[in-house]
This record gives sequence, C-alpha cells and structure tokens, in this order.
Amino acid sequence: MTTHQAAELNLYLVILAWNQLTETLQCLESIQSLNHPPEHILLVDNGSTDETVSTVLQGYPGVTIIRSEENLGVSGGYNLGMDYALKQGADYVLIMNNDVVMAPDFLDQLLEVARLRPDIGIVQPKIYHYYGDQTRLWIVGARWRPFPPAIKMVGAGQKDGPPFDHVQELEYAPSCALLISTEAIKKAGMFDEVYFFYFDDWDYCIRVRQAGFKIYFAPGAKLWHKVSVSTAKSDRASRWWYIYGRSTVRFHATYQSLWLVCLVNLWFIIREVLKGKFKRIVPYLFGVIGGHAARLGWVPVQIANPTITIHNGTRANL
Repeated sequence: MTTHQAAELNLYLVILAWNQLTETLQCLESIQSLNHPPEHILLVDNGSTDETVSTVLQGYPGVTIIRSEENLGVSGGYNLGMDYALKQGADYVLIMNNDVVMAPDFLDQLLEVARLRPDIGIVQPKIYHYYGDQTRLWIVGARWRPFPPAIKMVGAGQKDGPPFDHVQELEYAPSCALLISTEAIKKAGMFDEVYFFYFDDWDYCIRVRQAGFKIYFAPGAKLWHKVSVSTAKSDRASRWWYIYGRSTVRFHATYQSLWLVCLVNLWFIIREVLKGKFKRIVPYLFGVIGGHAARLGWVPVQIANPTITIHNGTRANL
C-alpha cells in the first residue's frame, strides 16, 4: 500500500478505552509509528474514571475523543465510534482495543487484503501475545466446533509458522482489532448492544456474512495484544460470569436452537466442575435465567442512553 493509495481511503481508527491510561498512551504511540498513520483517530472513552480524557487531550490534540458518561460495554462503545465515522463519510472503520501495539506496516497490510475483492467486509490481523514470547499467537480467527459445542479459537497459544502465513477466509474474528468496510456496516448494521461483552463479535461476524460479505485474515498485519498472564490465571468476578451466561443464551438461541443452548450450558457446568471452579457456576446460571427471561420478554432489554461528549482537539461538543 503506497502513501497515495492510503490517502485515497477515508479511514477512521476507533480505539475503545475504559481506564488503563498507560495502555492507551502506548497504543497511540504505536499508531503514530505506523508507516502511514491514519488521518482520523477516534478514542471512545467508555466511562473511564482515571485521567484518560484529560491526558489524551493534552498530549494528542489531533485525536477526537468521544466520551460516554457510563460504560456501554464493548458493543456500545464500538458503536459510538462506528456511527461517528460513518457520518463523516468513512470508507473503512478500524476498531481496536486500547491494549494493543502494532508493527509499522500493520495498516498497509490490512488494507492490502481488504482491497483484494469487493465482498470482503472484515479483515482480521495476526494477533500475538504481548507478554512473554511475542511469537506466540493469541488468535488467528475462530471456527464453530460441533462437539463439545463452542466457537473454537484458531492458533491460540501456538508458535507462529507457515500454517498461519496465508491469506484465508475466516468463519469468525474477534473484535480485539478489526478492519470493517462501511458497506458491510451499512448492510449488517452496528454491534448488538445487548451483548455488553462476549459473543458480541461472534454475533457480528454472522450478521456480516449473512449480509453477503466475507471475513479474511491478513497474515502480514501484525499486532500484539496485552493478554496478562496474571489476569488470565485469576478468576473473574461474578458479574463477568453472569454476563457470559446471558450472552451465551442470546447467541445460541438466535443462531442455533434451544436444545443446543441446553447442551452448551450442560457442557459449561461439567467443564467447570472438572476444573474445580464451582464459584463460576451459580452466577453463570443466573445469567442463563436472565438471558431466557429477556428472550421471552419477561424482563425488558435495556439499552443505555448516556450523556455523550465529543472533543475535537481541545473543543468539546455535546
């Protein structure tokens, strides 16, 4: 991708942040070090309680900040950035977490694959672990596994090598970092905000494919994700497992069947019992109940409507 080709595209890069100021600043530095940094950078601040907004305003006046007064989750946060980008006439929207860093030719490689064919709606980079061995893959896409029923991450924890060096079509791609064409967004819609997090990206990939677009993997677009070793080994809060259970029901009931929902839940219980992780089961099951209650209309599905402030450099717009 040449400088001229990059300039032809109206690309908006959307970074989703919830606290983690250090990670956000390192992500912004990585973007500035790209061979061809994007002209339009949006930071969606998802109700941070630290100094993220003031620090970025002071140090990066060219970054537009969209601040929500409350945490909208992954889906709601990404939607704020995507909606803004579409209203500005974007051709592509690159969404990413704030805890990533990129190789200098990252964006060039993504765009090169995106322009291979007109029906490519999403391009996923090659994502490595940031901590430890940086040649160890975090994920290179995902696929449906019939039994035990689950979406299986491809390449997870493996060393990079020839099997992962080819441009290929994917079934699913995680929303850690995705390049999405605005044509795909217009036809598939935004992320489903009922998924506060988890299954939001799997749901979106299905809807993009249903809209007639393909998902591709760009092996030359390298990115490192800060998946903390200590966090990965620690247990998550009850609320996390509640949301996981609720999202599980919504996803599988929408795209599979109720019997498969039961099978997925049964597999989860068996798996956690075998692991000795009994504390996860109760909040998960409450989430399952909540998911069914929402699906049947017994409880209303509430979408947040927070106060949004847009900072264009040092100027704030309501």
